[in-house]
Amino acid sequence: MWFLALKHIFSRKSQTLLTLLAIVFGSTGYIVLSGMQLGFQKYMISRLIERSGHIIISPRDEFISSESLNGIFAGDKKIVWLNKPSGRRSNEGLTGVSKWYRKLSEDPEVVGFSPMFTQEAIASRGGFNQNINLIGIDPARHKQVTTFSEDVTNGSLDALNNGLSVIMVGERLLQLLGVRLNDTINISTSGGNVIPMKIVGTFDTGESRSDERTIYASLTTVQYVASSPGLIDSIIIKIKDYSKSAEVANQWSHETTDLVESWDQRYQSRLEMMKTQDLVRNITTFSFIVIVAFGIYNILNMAVNHKTRDIAIIRSIGFNQRDTVFLFLVQGTILGLTGGVIGLITGYSICELLESMKIQMGRHTMRIAWDIAIYIKAFLLVSGSSIIASYFPARSAGKLSPIEIIRSSG
Repeated sequence: MWFLALKHIFSRKSQTLLTLLAIVFGSTGYIVLSGMQLGFQKYMISRLIERSGHIIISPRDEFISSESLNGIFAGDKKIVWLNKPSGRRSNEGLTGVSKWYRKLSEDPEVVGFSPMFTQEAIASRGGFNQNINLIGIDPARHKQVTTFSEDVTNGSLDALNNGLSVIMVGERLLQLLGVRLNDTINISTSGGNVIPMKIVGTFDTGESRSDERTIYASLTTVQYVASSPGLIDSIIIKIKDYSKSAEVANQWSHETTDLVESWDQRYQSRLEMMKTQDLVRNITTFSFIVIVAFGIYNILNMAVNHKTRDIAIIRSIGFNQRDTVFLFLVQGTILGLTGGVIGLITGYSICELLESMKIQMGRHTMRIAWDIAIYIKAFLLVSGSSIIASYFPARSAGKLSPIEIIRSSG
């Protein structure tokens, strides 16, 4: 039976080649598309996680409403508002910073934490001004919980500890202000303070909008500039298992009035966008598979029509209906398995080529996902669709009887 199936396949070389190419292109396309897209998603997620920490604690803004003021002015009496209250209460810093320090230091799941304080200011040099966020960090702790040090292009984070007048500036901001490394710029606050600061380092995160509006300094420096000694407005935390970030953040939220967010809660909109990309990828994959399946179905259906005399011969020498179905089903299976294997090899080779080309993505190069699940899924999809698509022509061939074939040919 396998011999007859192979003979049928090689007897129609052009049709077999077209079918095989369709299967190969289907599996190759799925592997390359999935490898590129999932590689990009993993890159983005790793950037989100490693640059901003697994969990972030920040002050919680309270929005004022008529319900939030119940019981404040008139006890239990009902109040009718002519104009309903609105607005919000904003806290400048975290509540109970020392309590957070103690809790995080004692928690075995916490790898490290880094306090921060951000102050809005204006950076200026000559006639050039730029609104910026002056971010105060503890350099040693910040390196434990983020990969920001990898984005430093000149100098070192540790240099921020060399006094109250040194800063690290984004490469993009250097261009906007027309300054260079070791130059001095003025930092102006809303309180009227104007403080000259020396640039001792630069960084480039690949996000120009962020780089042109961000300056880093030591935590003590920013507290001094803002005239707020000891004030902390956020804590970045790294835990052992980042996949449990949401679970841990929700647990901590019940113990404090501060806002505790995990990385996936904080960047939910970006993750939703990635889900949309997955949907597009799956639709594209489905289109590949449908094209492959229809191609196999049409070619095998034509083969059945062209091989009616062969079917009559094998039925007349003792092959039953099940044997005939098996004969044509084997052909689809052989093509599906062969095309799937070739597609895996081709897809892997193209992915290797793309990664070796070092296609730029900001300061980094394009990454390819090498998950074994991609290749298993690609092989199962194309081979499975080939077998299913070949079943219907095979069933049609099995229903033919020698007498009907002779009558129709006569």
